[in-house]
Amino acid sequence: MKRPLCFTLLLLSCCLLGLTCGKSVPSPRERVLDFVRLIQADSLPNILPFIDTDSVATYEYAGAKYDSLSLQDKKNRLIDGFLRDGEYRKIWSRSQIVVNEESFLNDTTATVEISFIDRATRIQYYSQMGLKKRISNWVICSFKVN
Repeated sequence: MKRPLCFTLLLLSCCLLGLTCGKSVPSPRERVLDFVRLIQADSLPNILPFIDTDSVATYEYAGAKYDSLSLQDKKNRLIDGFLRDGEYRKIWSRSQIVVNEESFLNDTTATVEISFIDRATRIQYYSQMGLKKRISNWVICSFKVN
């Protein structure tokens, strides 16, 4: 009686392990590539799960110039930047974007190198995106574009 139960539990465990191993989390670099593609496609609702808006807004709008803005104002400005005529959308649409290497600071923190090459002037701007691993995926928590 115990043997069939043990065999059944072992078989069930192997099946569950196989299912969970089959679903891999995209790498930070893949996540940034997907994010860039969505911005170029002007798909705001789909990019929001890719970014931690609180962290990015705080990082992007740090400094004396933005001290008078509340966190909500900074988040609104960040989101407006991704819309059709927003500052990020303009820069990203007129640039060739190259997503380079990823590097891991630890198991839950990574950076991805990204370059923006102006199509008209051919000037290259280098930046990095910081990512944190959340429960089920990597989320962008910092970047500088301009």
